[in-house]
Amino acid sequence: MRKLTFGMNMSLDGYIAAPGDDLGWSVPSDELFQWWSDRVDATGLALYGRKLWETMSSHWPTADQQPGATPAAIEFAGRWRDMPKVVFSEQRVVAGERLGEGAAAEAWAVVGDHAIGAAV
Repeated sequence: MRKLTFGMNMSLDGYIAAPGDDLGWSVPSDELFQWWSDRVDATGLALYGRKLWETMSSHWPTADQQPGATPAAIEFAGRWRDMPKVVFSEQRVVAGERLGEGAAAEAWAVVGDHAIGAAV
């Protein structure tokens, strides 16, 4: 049987982003950031929706090269880059990663044995 772990940050009232898709409210503590980094390190494959993919892929590929990058950010950036990813998008504008197609039940066939899901 395949295993899927779903994880995401959200406020107590269920919001993922502030108005204008601002994710700045959810900057994690050092402890929570390390927890997420450890989850990424243990992930066999990540599933992304287009919007979250655009957010993550605009920052993490080079985050470890930015001035002032913390050791934790450097570690996470490397783990994130190394993690295989599948992006689900009807717009099909995803470069460099596998693109999941079809209904969710059909798409599950592409994920392998272990995965972590993000906000898709």
